[in-house]
Amino acid sequence: YAIQVLDSYDPAQGYKLIYMVQGNPLVTDIRFEGNNKYRDAKLTRTISSKVGRPMNGRLLFEDAQAIKKLYQKAGYPGTTVEALPSIDEQAGRATVTFQIEEKEKVRIVDVIFEGATAFPQSGLKSWFGRGLQWKIKTREWWWFSWLTGSGSFKEDQFEEDKDKLTDFYRGEGYLDFEIKDVKFDRPEPNRMIIRFQVYEGKQYQVGSVAFNGVTLIDTNAILQNLKMPAGEVFTPKGLYDDIEAIEDSYGILGHIDARADPRRNANVETGNMDLVYDITEGEKIYIEKIEIRGNTKTKDRVLRRELLVNPGEPFNKVLVKYSTNRLGLLNYFEKIGWLDEETEVPNRRNLVINVDEKSTGNIQLGAGLSTIDSLVGFAEISQSNFDLFNPPYFTGGGQKVILRVQMGTQRQDYVLSFQEPWLFGRKLIFSQDLYHRELSFNSTLYNERRTGSSTAFTRPIGREWLKGTLSYTIENVGLLDVSPNASPAIKEEEGTKLISEVGLRFDYDRRTGSGPLADGGYRTVLDTGIAGGPLGGDTDFYRLE
Repeated sequence: YAIQVLDSYDPAQGYKLIYMVQGNPLVTDIRFEGNNKYRDAKLTRTISSKVGRPMNGRLLFEDAQAIKKLYQKAGYPGTTVEALPSIDEQAGRATVTFQIEEKEKVRIVDVIFEGATAFPQSGLKSWFGRGLQWKIKTREWWWFSWLTGSGSFKEDQFEEDKDKLTDFYRGEGYLDFEIKDVKFDRPEPNRMIIRFQVYEGKQYQVGSVAFNGVTLIDTNAILQNLKMPAGEVFTPKGLYDDIEAIEDSYGILGHIDARADPRRNANVETGNMDLVYDITEGEKIYIEKIEIRGNTKTKDRVLRRELLVNPGEPFNKVLVKYSTNRLGLLNYFEKIGWLDEETEVPNRRNLVINVDEKSTGNIQLGAGLSTIDSLVGFAEISQSNFDLFNPPYFTGGGQKVILRVQMGTQRQDYVLSFQEPWLFGRKLIFSQDLYHRELSFNSTLYNERRTGSSTAFTRPIGREWLKGTLSYTIENVGLLDVSPNASPAIKEEEGTKLISEVGLRFDYDRRTGSGPLADGGYRTVLDTGIAGGPLGGDTDFYRLE
């Protein structure tokens, strides 16, 4: 905490230096003064200094900054925080007081972009062009700001928005864009108008595109793969994508070391950007062997069957990328990466795939109320990386199993589902469902009960986006507790009937996007079924959907 240096001089012995060191005092109390926005308990959780620990001056400064940042995030710019320690040197104790001077919450009443002509003011405040989902957070106060948290000036958010504004303009081809200045007008103490003074510059377009060093591929074929050919708007992202497209044109042939180095020649007067790609083609590489690392739980065969490349083949970098994407769709891994390792054999390298496994088991419990089900509760246990033949943990085989129980005042559901995505080592999906359902909300005149089993085989037809499914379902359907007020037709159906049905389904799915929600494309399903006749059962029908 403190160091004193005392010196004394002895003619015989010379100077003597004495260092007197006083240890950091123990913090016995932490107080907050001037805080109306946040309670003491909230601020105590924000800081790192604690009662019972030695006082640290640097830590107190960081704590004051953390409290200040908390206020700034809430829209209270200008709030000051100072840590004031009171030290009892004799007792070796200290009391720390955080003195807080709260300022008024500042609402943004307008954001103005002076000098902006390429895009409307409203667009710069909210959504930007070409479907880009980018929204500025520094926005005017509006009716629902209390819910969204927008409309207040927050310094860290404002700095982030400045960077995003620059990135947006440059992403639209305005490479010379610059924020010249930002002014803050305060018509009232708690009101603010933000004025961005910007220089847009010209929008650059691609002028000419040329290649040097190309001997293996027709340059016209490379040009067809470019997303930013001559005449298109020049953007840094487009340049990055085209570099990747050129290198992939070689990578698909096994030239994984091919490199495309662009030279940009900007013409400020015409607004054109002439591009010259210097190509280093490299030599053709073959796969020596494939190693998978990090899969401590998942079996090798589960991963290898998703790969589109094999040892001895050209090192097709594009197919390797597709293969890692397929592994990602399994949802077994936190991280997936690949690299090529040198071998002692010329022109041959090992393909190494690194994975970081994650938990694939899931337990869900829930309860709720609805107008249909009334009171209902459910429990579900699922494992997306199940292995029926690997006791006692039953994981690592790439199978899927779900056990679900749902019970309520109006319904009861019991479902057990199993899926093997690669039956007999082939891309043939085998599914088996067992279920029992009792429903009483479909009608006040009767209750319904269904108990059955469904077996299905699904496989791609040609391309992966067209799949065919052949299924067989045997089900016992009962209409029970029929009311005396029911119609004669319903009374005739009272009891149980056995349904034996064969189904054929075609699913053509061209949707795009990742995750459960698609962002484009379409899906067409043809579902047919026939029951009874030679299949047995108590009912005869056919369906077409």
